[in-house]
Amino acid sequence: MPDIGVSIAVAMILGLGCFVQSLVGFGMAIVAAPLLLMIDPKLVPTTISMVGLTLASINAWQYRHQLSFRDLSWAYLGRVPGTAVAGGVMLVVTTQMLEIIIGAAVLIAVLASVMRFDITPNRRNFFVAGFTSGVMGTTTSIGGPPMALVLQHADVNKMRACLAGYFAISCILSLIALSATDFLTWWHLKQAAFAVPAVLVATWLAYRVAPKVKPQLVRRAMLLLCTLAGVSTLVRGLMGG
Repeated sequence: MPDIGVSIAVAMILGLGCFVQSLVGFGMAIVAAPLLLMIDPKLVPTTISMVGLTLASINAWQYRHQLSFRDLSWAYLGRVPGTAVAGGVMLVVTTQMLEIIIGAAVLIAVLASVMRFDITPNRRNFFVAGFTSGVMGTTTSIGGPPMALVLQHADVNKMRACLAGYFAISCILSLIALSATDFLTWWHLKQAAFAVPAVLVATWLAYRVAPKVKPQLVRRAMLLLCTLAGVSTLVRGLMGG
């Protein structure tokens, strides 16, 4: 596939992920990471983290009136050591191992969502979620599920706001860690920049659709897509590509 074709495909996949995340609060990386691995493993996790920072900033502004940094402070504290641990992991993880990690992470996230674990949003759980999200987010770009589980019973707009506020800081920390381990290059920046128009259009569409669509329907469709993507990626990794 020519370079421009690759960039267009990447932009469309990231746009789809951004639509899902803007609609339900998280899910961009869950949707995009397995598909991007099939195009070029180098896209994960750096390009997703770059686009994730853009998306999180937009969503945090959109839901700024529901944003509570007091609720997020302990998650931020957990994210820092989680990111540090992940930076070391990235030095020894092969493409095949990364596919297995991402596939398993996606399926675990789906299982947790289906089982609807009742996790109290207290300081300890925010810290643990932040740490776990730091490891998952930096190594696989899929860092949303731990935080989403803690916030699952919050008001929908507050959940979207808190997740966006968390992702904005998280993506910055992940990009710093990736840069320190030479996983951030101009190539990644160009791929992310090319996807910005798709991100903006997808986010705008999500804001228009959100009031008209029942969250349950969107959630079921996303879980199905995530399951298919997770299984295919896990199998690919276990079979060695």
